[in-house]
Amino acid sequence: MSFYVPRIRQTTQATILASLIGLATTPLLAAPASCPSPIPFGLTTALTGNLALLGTQARNGVEFAVDEINKSGGIAGKQIALVTDDTGASSTDALNAMNRIVEGKPLVIFGSMISPHVFAQTEIVTKSETPFIVGATNAKVTAQGSKWLFRTHAHDGQLADLIPTYLAKSLGKTKPGIMAVADDYGLGATKGIQDSLSKLNITPVATTSYAPSDKDMSAQLLEIKDKGADSLILFGRPADVALVLKQMSELGIKLTTIGNASMVAQTTLNNLSAAEADGAYAIGGMIPQTSTDPKIVDWSKRVLEKYKVPADNFTVAYYDSVYLLKSIIEKVGCDKPAIRDVLASTKNSQGMLISYTADAPGDLVHTLGIYRNKGKTPELVGPINEAGY
Repeated sequence: MSFYVPRIRQTTQATILASLIGLATTPLLAAPASCPSPIPFGLTTALTGNLALLGTQARNGVEFAVDEINKSGGIAGKQIALVTDDTGASSTDALNAMNRIVEGKPLVIFGSMISPHVFAQTEIVTKSETPFIVGATNAKVTAQGSKWLFRTHAHDGQLADLIPTYLAKSLGKTKPGIMAVADDYGLGATKGIQDSLSKLNITPVATTSYAPSDKDMSAQLLEIKDKGADSLILFGRPADVALVLKQMSELGIKLTTIGNASMVAQTTLNNLSAAEADGAYAIGGMIPQTSTDPKIVDWSKRVLEKYKVPADNFTVAYYDSVYLLKSIIEKVGCDKPAIRDVLASTKNSQGMLISYTADAPGDLVHTLGIYRNKGKTPELVGPINEAGY
């Protein structure tokens, strides 16, 4: 007796056989690298000294995200152990702090937004072959040739292009004075701004600076006024920017003023009256205070309640960085080269307020915000993108 085997059954058998052969000859996908418990993260930032007002924002962003993640079950069921070391104000202390962090062999390291500190630390972190996430704003930070370093905050090269362009083309001002803090941060920004103004065929009427410890900037302000400026480009940190805006008001100097995000930072506005702050523009990283999204409003409230300091653009950048790393570790596990490679290929990863895309040097931020103070309340005029994005 013979039996008829339907053709479809024969096809199925052949398919199964081919699949089994394929399994025998095709390498299996690599499983995510296992993670220690807890997963070690490191952070160096200024928690004391004259840079602490900025440095604590990095700590707040990283720590707040780590606490949230741990409370919700960690990464793949494992808690994060964050070790933080204080850099103080000096680059030497920053290097020493990083040496201590590297000795602990963390999976990833966060550095601060203080560029001289990051320059001092990059070599040792690169030698340790550890992914290094920073918010430092000097444009050259990502030009050091380290494939382990990534930046998740806007930088001064972007601001140096965008501020003069917006001032001239959108605000119609062609006789600016420049005033900046006389350190690597401010002087580097000044050079970039001058170069960008030159491309627009604009020559600043005056270029001035002040020491980080100065408390009286009236001479510089009067020089800018007396030379016929129609606007002021101001680059500084929250404490000194507040002093400049206050002294402008005291001297009766009314100029369209635009600068970095310190112009609209809550820590700046807390030290100004509504009249002193009103009308100042800024271009910079994304600040949460302008959002009406209930989730972001609630997040900002919780950060303020915990740290007694309002969240700023740096808090957002570092908070987003932790969640970006969480998503990467969940994909590739705790393998440092794999984490680095995914960071380098990041594209349109959504953060709290913007998305992140890595370019060749390691910069992930290409969308900035234009802000204007309405009294002491910063308002988002709109986003502005780096050329090419």
